[in-house]
Amino acid sequence: MNNTGDPPLSLPSSVSPPFRSRLSVSMDLGVAVYMILTGIVSIAGNGLVLLVLARKPKGLRHHELMTINLAVCDFGYSLLGAPCLIISSFSHGWMFGETGCMLYGIQGFVFGIGSMHTTCLISLDRCLKICSFRYGLWIERRHASMAVLMVWVYTVFWACLPAFGFGSYGPEPFGTSCTINWWGMKLSLNDRAFILLILTLCFCVPTFIIITSYLAIFYTVYRSRHTLASISSTNRTHSSKDLKLTKIAAVVCSSFLIAWTPYAVVSLYTALTAREEQEMLGVPVAGVGMGGGSNVTGLSGLVAIPSLFNSTTAESPASGMGSPGLWGATVGYPSSWSGFSSTFGSSSGASFTQERRVVRVVSSLSPVLTLIPAMFAKAHCMMNPFIYQIMNREFRADVCHMLGLKSRERKARTITSISDGKTHKKDV
Repeated sequence: MNNTGDPPLSLPSSVSPPFRSRLSVSMDLGVAVYMILTGIVSIAGNGLVLLVLARKPKGLRHHELMTINLAVCDFGYSLLGAPCLIISSFSHGWMFGETGCMLYGIQGFVFGIGSMHTTCLISLDRCLKICSFRYGLWIERRHASMAVLMVWVYTVFWACLPAFGFGSYGPEPFGTSCTINWWGMKLSLNDRAFILLILTLCFCVPTFIIITSYLAIFYTVYRSRHTLASISSTNRTHSSKDLKLTKIAAVVCSSFLIAWTPYAVVSLYTALTAREEQEMLGVPVAGVGMGGGSNVTGLSGLVAIPSLFNSTTAESPASGMGSPGLWGATVGYPSSWSGFSSTFGSSSGASFTQERRVVRVVSSLSPVLTLIPAMFAKAHCMMNPFIYQIMNREFRADVCHMLGLKSRERKARTITSISDGKTHKKDV
């Protein structure tokens, strides 16, 4: 492990301690290779889903618009977000600075929570379709389009709030990726409020809707089993198709919750159980005047980190001097440099080393244990195309047709019969 030691030769010295990897070099290499493979599979699979749906001759149905949005979210992270993590893993540290950390956090939030709310829409659509016969009569494609647009507005709104000072993004415990600054809960009321709101409105509420929707579907199907024989064959066929789509949607939603819930739970757990540690460091200081302002270089420059990490400045009670020149700052860093409190004495020297007390918020779990659920969640973006390929016969047939391959599924969907000297074809 390389937790607080010197960075490797491949990592520039300008990379601050919070952005240095807490993993071994070989493990970072494994993460990079893993993300390359999942990224390629995700781009290819979700790109194929988008091409198949874009080529449908009869236009898109309303539930297919939601499938497209889900593919766009997964495709977007693989194309925009994954390369940053791959480059940083190869470099053994986050290479894009504080601004890059915020932008990475925003896109990760938009695509991740966008997928969450799209699966919520799919669940609600399936629930209304199965449980309410009138739903299919009035729902149109424009309603689905408006719902998808509302998902984007909602997620972009919450994702961009930290850029305006409410909440923050920061490095993850393993150092080579950025996310919501969960660990700021220990140091900032601002971060605590933001995290509680997004947990409630962006995770818990959609999860509750998904679970409730499928419980209602299961109850409706169970209750109506004895009436299935009494409905017409045409309606029975449509009901069978709806149930097949519902099964696919259930697997898609379940896989998303299985992938992302451990990551949310581990992040919240490490934030709530993080412990504070203190140590004294010698910090180079230049140009400190008598009772006046100072120009701080080296590590002390970290104190002036902008609101991206939700810094708060206040008088430090540590020294008990109570002088007007007493000041300090706290910064939400996970498993690394998390807060600074210092007292600068009077000096007319141009440059010297000042001893500084550093308060660190340290994760209760090792970086490796926080890495596993994060990688599992990030790799989910490649899963949905496999689900469609395995469970959706129509999708398999369309893929084979687009690629110019013979498809047993497409042949099975057409039955040819001869009656009255005429040939009739119909889909089944």
